Amino acid sequence: MSSIDRPHPGDLLSHAFELINARGNDYDNANDLEQNFREAAAVASVILGKPFTPRDIAMVLACVKLIRSKSSPEKIDNYVDGMNYLAFAACFQGLVPIPPLGAPEPEVSNIREILKAAAE
Repeated sequence: MSSIDRPHPGDLLSHAFELINARGNDYDNANDLEQNFREAAAVASVILGKPFTPRDIAMVLACVKLIRSKSSPEKIDNYVDGMNYLAFAACFQGLVPIPPLGAPEPEVSNIREILKAAAE
């Protein structure tokens, strides 16, 4: 595959963002992204006998995607989903606001302002 046929890294980020919105409508609690991760953390905490947070779950899922990308390096979904799980972990850590699932696409300038404020 030539470099002309490959997407730009920014295209992958855009695709990751589109997936967050598209998949959000598929979940029962589409208005609360963190709820899925809180529930998974509660189950993991009971099963493993130690506390887990939504951020912990997002980080573990990002690790799963890293492992899958090792065994299936040609599958783009592993990379895109991994980016989303890391973004969710940043949200749950309070570094950036948690977006409502299925939300309209924000203005790029708004994203830059949010990231700039988070970095300060």
